[in-house]
Amino acid sequence: MAQQQRTLGYVSTLAGTDVLEHLDRQAAIPVSSGLQRQGDVGLIPVGLIGYKPPKGGKQVPAAGIPLVSSGDGAHTHLLVADGPVTWAPIRDGGADVGCFTVHESATAYVLHPEHGAMGHAPGVYLVRRQVEDRGRLVAD
Repeated sequence: MAQQQRTLGYVSTLAGTDVLEHLDRQAAIPVSSGLQRQGDVGLIPVGLIGYKPPKGGKQVPAAGIPLVSSGDGAHTHLLVADGPVTWAPIRDGGADVGCFTVHESATAYVLHPEHGAMGHAPGVYLVRRQVEDRGRLVAD
């Protein structure tokens, strides 16, 4: 059964995180199973690149899990679950942050106070940070 389309206001309330005033809280959030990018973070379906995700993971609470935390005045990219979603971090300090699995009948959202939210259909996604030409990770 397909889940109803959610608004930015719904996801923001679900996570308990507000977005900046210039964003329309009534805007519907499209849900995709494809490659997406939000600022300095790429969300890549693992099948697209033949990536083997880490085993295990923990359930993502409705309030979310920070994917890339804010720093130096930047905002956090937050993984928010609307249904069963699991998160398996990669802790090697590189560009690959972790993988999330969106189970059947669930939707995952990546919420950012400045960029809004993006919806993810059931599947497995790699979270990859943007890297500059000298190997430095980008932070927005």
